[in-house]
Amino acid sequence: MEYTLGPLLRRAGRRAADAFTAALAPLEIEGRHFGVLLSLHRAGPQNQRELSGRTGSDKSTMTRTIDELAARGLVVRRASASDRRVNVVELTDAGRERFAAAERVAAEVNDELMAHMTADERDALRHHLRRFLDA
Repeated sequence: MEYTLGPLLRRAGRRAADAFTAALAPLEIEGRHFGVLLSLHRAGPQNQRELSGRTGSDKSTMTRTIDELAARGLVVRRASASDRRVNVVELTDAGRERFAAAERVAAEVNDELMAHMTADERDALRHHLRRFLDA
């Protein structure tokens, strides 16, 4: 059956999200938590608006996600040095450790999802998806 782009991307995203969610469950985090941890790992402390922009989350989802990560001791909120009205979110030592474990899980899931593809096909898929998103 031939599908248009939207349904194909939706089904592919759902397949990847389901596999990732199941694999992250033992770490007691979800994909949205991983996205925030990844953003903080790569870019350092950020305010909630920056995190929302980088992860594609809306304000209320981001607030809930940060609350959950803070309750688990994986992130802390601190007053910004440049604007005391703004809080920045940063990783704790426990957050860095949990992210490292989740990053290993992500690599394993990635390998499993694309095991049927050659290395060139994997690279091509990533390349074309990046081009699609950047357009």
